Amino acid sequence: MLEILKSLLIAFFAVAVLLPVVRFALRRLSPAPHAPAVSADEAKYLQKQELKLTIAYFFFACLLAVFSSGSLALLASIIHASKEQLYVLTPNFRALFAPGLLLGLTLAVLPLRLVQSALLGHDYDLYKSYMSSVEGHRSNRIYNVLLALMLVISGLVAWYAMRWHVTINEQQVKISNLLLEQRSYQMQDIQTIHFLGEEGAYLITFNDQTTVNTSYLKPVPLEMIALLSQQSGQRVIR
Repeated sequence: MLEILKSLLIAFFAVAVLLPVVRFALRRLSPAPHAPAVSADEAKYLQKQELKLTIAYFFFACLLAVFSSGSLALLASIIHASKEQLYVLTPNFRALFAPGLLLGLTLAVLPLRLVQSALLGHDYDLYKSYMSSVEGHRSNRIYNVLLALMLVISGLVAWYAMRWHVTINEQQVKISNLLLEQRSYQMQDIQTIHFLGEEGAYLITFNDQTTVNTSYLKPVPLEMIALLSQQSGQRVIR
């Protein structure tokens, strides 16, 4: 949980830092010399209104990040489901939170656009004029291009993240990485099995020093750990 909160804070900080940079770039790319002038008092007021939109964006981003991470974890388990293997371990919510967060930050723009006029009320037209003077008259088009680009990038990151999985049968452990490159190990290749202090969290080390941290995988039943221990002859180290 602490790790997830830390990721959220880092992401929000990155957005808060990058937004002024993007606006400066937009102002350079598409100046708006004919935009109606906004007084200093109006600008100050609209900046407060903009803070309201920023809070709404972060709210949507949190919800969509959690939803996306859970959905990706569920989708990964469906994609790699197999009746031929005793156990199939796929990335869990924790492992997919980073791509889920990227998706959430990207998708949060869509509901924000839908509720923007409702949040601003009668100030909506004034806010559009203010944004036009700040970011330029072509900023909306550029934002649409950036949104489409981010959706593509987020989708690719999520797709590759879901490809990681581990399959286990009575004789072998197969590890497939993000590029679907497979490594196969006999049970006797297991060097150590460390219990990491929380349910379902084990660090499995093989003879070539490849490790599998089951903290980021699901499901991790005790029967599976017992099978690995029995077949490899290695006791679980606590």
